[in-house]
Amino acid sequence: MDRFLEDPEGEKLMSEHNRVLEAAEAVKGMQFAPKVTRHELLKQFKYRQKMNKDQPRGRANASTVDVSFAPPIYPPSLAPLEYLKKVMFKDLLLETHHKGSYILVRSITQAEKMTAAMAIVEDEQEDAIPLQLLNEKLRCHDGSVDKGQIFLVKEPYLTLTSVGEYGVRVDHVSDILFIPLFDKMVPSAWRQRLPEDEPSQWMAGDWLRMGNEYLNRGKFYSATEYYSKGLECSPTEEETHYLLYYRGMAFFQVDEWDAALRDLDAVPAGPKSDKALRGKAQTLYRLRRFRESCDVLTKLCKEHPEDAGAKNDFREAIARLAEQKKGGYNFKIMQEKASKTNPPLLDHATWIGPVTVRETKSQGRGLFTTEAVKVGDLLLCEKAFAYATEHPTRPRWGSSLHVNTETGTTIRGGQLALTSSTIEKLYKNPSLASAITDLHSGGFKQVSTDLIDGKPVVDTFHVARLISLNSFGSPTSSRGDHIHDALDASRSSERLHNCGIWPYASMINHSCMSNTHRAFIGDMMMIRAATDIPENTELTIWYLLPAPENQPMDFRHWGFECCCAMCADVRATEPRVLWARTRQREQIAMALEKKSRERAENLIESLAKTYPHPLEQVLRLGLWEPLTSIAGVYDSRKQHDEAREAVSRALAAVGFVIEGGVKGPLVVKKWGLAMDNLVGAWIILGKSLLKVAPERAMQAERYARMAYLISVGEEATFDATYGMSLKVAHEPRSEEGQVEGWVV
Repeated sequence: MDRFLEDPEGEKLMSEHNRVLEAAEAVKGMQFAPKVTRHELLKQFKYRQKMNKDQPRGRANASTVDVSFAPPIYPPSLAPLEYLKKVMFKDLLLETHHKGSYILVRSITQAEKMTAAMAIVEDEQEDAIPLQLLNEKLRCHDGSVDKGQIFLVKEPYLTLTSVGEYGVRVDHVSDILFIPLFDKMVPSAWRQRLPEDEPSQWMAGDWLRMGNEYLNRGKFYSATEYYSKGLECSPTEEETHYLLYYRGMAFFQVDEWDAALRDLDAVPAGPKSDKALRGKAQTLYRLRRFRESCDVLTKLCKEHPEDAGAKNDFREAIARLAEQKKGGYNFKIMQEKASKTNPPLLDHATWIGPVTVRETKSQGRGLFTTEAVKVGDLLLCEKAFAYATEHPTRPRWGSSLHVNTETGTTIRGGQLALTSSTIEKLYKNPSLASAITDLHSGGFKQVSTDLIDGKPVVDTFHVARLISLNSFGSPTSSRGDHIHDALDASRSSERLHNCGIWPYASMINHSCMSNTHRAFIGDMMMIRAATDIPENTELTIWYLLPAPENQPMDFRHWGFECCCAMCADVRATEPRVLWARTRQREQIAMALEKKSRERAENLIESLAKTYPHPLEQVLRLGLWEPLTSIAGVYDSRKQHDEAREAVSRALAAVGFVIEGGVKGPLVVKKWGLAMDNLVGAWIILGKSLLKVAPERAMQAERYARMAYLISVGEEATFDATYGMSLKVAHEPRSEEGQVEGWVV
């Protein structure tokens, strides 16, 4: 779980917002009195709309960050509507959650995307205030809040909004209901805006006709409201057939697969039966229920062997089922798809290998092996539950910033969008919720998940906490990162423009001496064994990438302190020694840059002497980069003996136990940590052996391929990445998608 960079800008905003919250607390409970008139409020809002429209396209830069602030954490409303009392704006109190109440409002503007979706709304007494919808994905009904849209807000929260005026803020998607114009709750004065005839005497067929009109216009949620009303009007069997089919397809279009499946499964016999059956199969596919999807498609293909669309669906469902059951993936094709798709969402199934979930002694749940596995073995290949991406040309996480003063955290860009997309998926498909809501939440108290008024309850703050503790930053592909890091190591810190949540992988606990390694192809994560792992052994992974030992690793975000030998040694080492290591590493890098090889050698020896414990007790990560760097210098000068010695020392420093080489078979007795540039180290070692021990060089190449498999997640693209085998002499190339060739 790569943590994002420290955020000084966020810390400053957090401090400023703390002062705003203190001021809000001082007026809490006071009677609401609007500062500006309705006319002035609309005038100011229209001005901001114009300013947003006039803003040049492609405006993203470091000075145009959209900032939003989380209020003090509060739970979503759990009260059924029948137990709530309607109130007006004049009844509201400042900085207060109005328990036991609801407001019914109508939008008098279209929504404008500012730090959130903002619209000006009125109550029945024509008083007007801003309404702020915070969830990005569900902030609008049918894609936008139109003028005249009617909302019901449960237990409204009146607070100071981002436009500087008091208004109603909605953080939980389940706290707001979109009310159709024909609903009996709508006041008669607002009903006059109905575009069609008075519907009080409509029959089921009339509701079906209007639903189809909205469906054809792409207003899918509005269509479902009309179909639902038709089903309440004693429809004939034929009308029921059409109402359920079209409502199911409308739900499918907005990714409400639970509701779509319910309707399509209930469609009675009729002209749309076959289409309903295919829609059911496609819905089961979206819900990742591939076996059931295959069963439905088998029936459909038998009845209609000429249906080419059903056959194609069946081929895809069978392929996903095979992946789900056997873990058979074509990684080369996956890499090609990820490189051509933005966002890189791949259509593949999750495979869970020889691992199972168990309770650990001190870290809650974890994953354990169910059988002995070898280094490089695939342990699981998981599709993200939700995934978000930032365009790589934007400044790093520069498009948005969300500040939470209660948790003391700031999140940017993709991670903020990830929270929204996760909330969307949980709200639309409650059958999937347990995959996320059962994850570690740091003691956050979870609310009831029962349906209220027929809708699921989703706690925005709970989901945000889950994302904070369980999401992973990720490259578009680990292979792409591997190539670019090999060519330019300085860009590696800028790579995490994507993030996602992989529920199964997130249950793996941390260890600095991790025995697994993760890699990514788009929104697919591969977990492979980084060493041989016995049966019934807990899998571990890095939450933070191992860093040279200049300061203790900080895991307070996850609520624990690492007690491994390396972290314990750092804590026991005097600060002056840690500072000296940092300084020596900088001096080594400068010496190599200036081609002062002899000075670099002396500095490396001085650095090595700062480690008092033997390697068997404590690894020496600080030596990895200096030793591999100077090995590269030796390799470029064809000083093969020196290169071999430097690489061997580097591998030993990070835990590798190796026998043989020049005088005997090259054997890795124990694999160490999967460090950056591990593949390059093995390549240098192989090249150093090529003339004196060709067979050992070939073995080094096999270990390079294994290191590549662990680092990138697959071996299929190794030759395309490195261009050749050690068996063939080759001039160096650095074309797109390929690192330097293996010169001998």
